[in-house]
Amino acid sequence: MIRAVLIAMILSVSTMVGVQLPSISLCAATGPGDRIIKTPKTAEWEGEWVSVSSQIEYLDRRGVFQRAAASANGPAADDIRRAFLRRFSSDMGRVRIAAGRFTFLSPDGSTVIGTALYTYAGFVEQMSEGREIQWYRFTLTSGFSKYPVLVCSEPYGMLGQWMIVHGASVAVKKAGRYDSGEKQAMMVPADLAAEALGDALDTPEFMSFLQSLPIPKKKEGRVKP
Repeated sequence: MIRAVLIAMILSVSTMVGVQLPSISLCAATGPGDRIIKTPKTAEWEGEWVSVSSQIEYLDRRGVFQRAAASANGPAADDIRRAFLRRFSSDMGRVRIAAGRFTFLSPDGSTVIGTALYTYAGFVEQMSEGREIQWYRFTLTSGFSKYPVLVCSEPYGMLGQWMIVHGASVAVKKAGRYDSGEKQAMMVPADLAAEALGDALDTPEFMSFLQSLPIPKKKEGRVKP
């Protein structure tokens, strides 16, 4: 069951790539169904989270990328691995969230990289495969300034997993697109054992997702005459 929920989250959120993020207003609601939250809101993300991409070495040891390559009849395991890291390219390995305060940590939690306060700045709803997904925007108030704007999906599923997006286009405007150029990470509870994460991802559905990722072209070096 856990496997199915996590795979559904990955595939569902991935279909949102390229979806337009409408402008967000913090004024009164403009029509039926509109709801604007004017107070800071981080309660849904309170806790400590680790990114799936920070666990890439464990996925390597599980042979996840090798199995995806074996059934793809095309790209090599290294190519699929690079495509996965390009899709989830955020350098955010671990984060602790409490009352609007984001503490960014090393993947193992041993080192504090920086701490920042964020203010809630609105949300947008989008449909994905028949499911409504809410994305929440937070803007930097003070502290560690590497991530001026963060956009977080609502947590859902048995694992409480969610997506976080940041990057230049998200930071400079309230209307933007989630595309392959954005910095994204899939976050899962930090106390989730690596084995459990590996079990959740080691499925035919996740293999198909890996095979669907666009393979980045290798940079060719100049050949000396």
